[in-house]
Amino acid sequence: MEVSIPEWLFTVWDYIWYGMEHLFTGYDHLLFLLGLVIIRLKWREYLNIITSFTVGHSITLALAALEIVKINGAIIEPLIALSIVFVAVENMLRKQHKWRWLITAFFGLIHGFGFAGVLEGRFSGNIALPLLSFNIGIELGQLTIFLVLLPIIHKIGQTRWNVQTVYGISSLIGLFGIYWFLERVQL
Repeated sequence: MEVSIPEWLFTVWDYIWYGMEHLFTGYDHLLFLLGLVIIRLKWREYLNIITSFTVGHSITLALAALEIVKINGAIIEPLIALSIVFVAVENMLRKQHKWRWLITAFFGLIHGFGFAGVLEGRFSGNIALPLLSFNIGIELGQLTIFLVLLPIIHKIGQTRWNVQTVYGISSLIGLFGIYWFLERVQL
């Protein structure tokens, strides 16, 4: 008996892999995620942050991919850099991060346009399956990163150097964000 694999499964796999690859090679997105989760929070707060970022970027990724809303990358890319700076500064200045999920949802909207930029011209015909698959790939990548970072963050949170570590890492994240902002406004 010969088994035939439907073509759509290859499409799903290709776009899931492409979404993961984009996230893993997008150092700005990686540092943004690190900045979001480096502070010690409760599990529910981490879940709210990750979910709100997902909802935010899923909305704008779909709107951009469907060509309903289009914002020039020369505007979006510096805003992504500023979101990194904001999160880094917030880590150092705020003691409570009760509303971080709401801020993260807003930044997710911005990052979604950045994700959409890599998909320009890749769709033909039905875009629902590739778009959903790409988004799943991004989420799997984020989940992988979160699961790797969480035990490290938990361990750091138990040390007496927790505050200094968060400040040091956040400072480096902020410096990268400033560098990317300056680099991107000169496009």
